[in-house]
Amino acid sequence: MKDADLTTIYGQIFNSTIVAISITDPEGNYINVNPAWSEYLGYTAAEAMEISVTDVTPIEDRIHSQMNFSRLVNRKIPSIRTTRRYLRKDGQVFWADLHVTALFDKDGEVSCTLGLFVNIDPQKKAEQNLEETNSQLTLANIDLQEALEQLRIMARKDPLTNLYNRRVLEEVIEREIKRSFRSKRGLSVAIGDIDDFKHVNDTYGHDCGDKALIELSQVLRKQIRASDTVGRWGGEEFLFILPETTLEGAMVVIERIRKAVSEMRIDCCGNEINFTMSLGLSYQIEDPQRDTIVTEADKALYRAKQDGKNRAYSYQELEF
Repeated sequence: MKDADLTTIYGQIFNSTIVAISITDPEGNYINVNPAWSEYLGYTAAEAMEISVTDVTPIEDRIHSQMNFSRLVNRKIPSIRTTRRYLRKDGQVFWADLHVTALFDKDGEVSCTLGLFVNIDPQKKAEQNLEETNSQLTLANIDLQEALEQLRIMARKDPLTNLYNRRVLEEVIEREIKRSFRSKRGLSVAIGDIDDFKHVNDTYGHDCGDKALIELSQVLRKQIRASDTVGRWGGEEFLFILPETTLEGAMVVIERIRKAVSEMRIDCCGNEINFTMSLGLSYQIEDPQRDTIVTEADKALYRAKQDGKNRAYSYQELEF
């Protein structure tokens, strides 16, 4: 094939390909560009002769671009193969897949560079949208997990006092009964009821009553061992589960609770609120039964109320 024919073919490829082609001098000034390059970047071929690679590079990317170009023309790297951003004449930015090689003269010096790029902006934006969607899904999943955890906590805790609710307390009793049966160690269950709490609500209002219950729950937590459990049994009643203890040891705990409650002083809107608590306890060791131990604690509590309140009784020490 004649050189003239090859030149014609090369010219047709240069002008018709969808790949952007550019030729620059060793300083990065454009010498020639094809129609695809002009279409992508918005400059005519004549305008391209007045600008350089730097002019079609976003400001924040220019230092990196110049470093790569300098390494290429100084023969420190054989070519540039990268994904980069281009700055159009109208100010829009798009992503492209770029390949640049250096061309040499007969003396082996770099005479110019040949750059070819393909516009990959749609794919890049799709990737970014996917990453953003994945990030949003990740955050949404974290929020969902946190919400589920809050629901789990809410299902187990009394919303006002943040103590265990009755359902959880029943589960704990069942678990401790089984452990007591295996270990042959005693189990105590106590029920405490605030004396005349209706008077607090009627006198100071339900907001003050709620504040009193919140502060009371904090006091109750401090009076029990780490292995013990306290929860809101219902209304003004609180239930205590004291595993692996003797009757005498359990009575020391509930007496300590009774005394701490009687010493509480709660300020609400300038009013000092105080009240007492009556408690009843049941102790079992051989074959504890849930219904029995709770019923006995309730009977001991009832006797404490009958005998004047602000008392702590054990079912096992009473005569019925």
